[in-house]
Amino acid sequence: MANSEEQENVDRRQQILEAALKVFSVKGFHKATNKDIAQAAGGISPGLIYWYFKDKEDLFLSLIRERGTVFDLADHPERVMNLPPRAGLALVGRTYLSIFQVPGNVALLRILVGEITRFPQVGEMFFRVVGRRFLDFLSQYLQHCVERGELRPHDTMIAARSFLGMFVANVVAREVFRQPEAVAVSNEQLVATVIDIFIGGLEPC
Repeated sequence: MANSEEQENVDRRQQILEAALKVFSVKGFHKATNKDIAQAAGGISPGLIYWYFKDKEDLFLSLIRERGTVFDLADHPERVMNLPPRAGLALVGRTYLSIFQVPGNVALLRILVGEITRFPQVGEMFFRVVGRRFLDFLSQYLQHCVERGELRPHDTMIAARSFLGMFVANVVAREVFRQPEAVAVSNEQLVATVIDIFIGGLEPC
């Protein structure tokens, strides 16, 4: 019985997350209400949402955490730390791009882009919960490469932002604005090009 109840809770929580994604996609984070989400989740009681999530912000950030597989690398740095720069950064790039192969994640990206421009606090929420952790991890990896003599000394936090920023710009062009030239670029081509540009400026002379 306990296992059945536990699975029911897991399923209900997932149902609420999927409903929230649909509602946020249509109304945005700020205009969406718990009542809207409850209706999209099959007409459950709005109060039931608070059994699984503290508030709407917690619900939104849970969507980001659970769909952002790239952030798993920050929790398991051993997968990357001993790789040479090209191999390590390729793993980071491919993992980031793989996020957008998961159904619903492009919608989440569009929500973030739309909300951040109007409500900076959404961006602050995102950065506080997941962005900071991942940038710290990437900065530490780059510093590790510097210490091994594989990259020249540099400000690794600026470099981490710049590396990830190249992917973000290309993904927004492809998935949000649907620019034809961006859509035509494969993930492997994008990873290879970004790494060539990035590493070319940091390899020791």
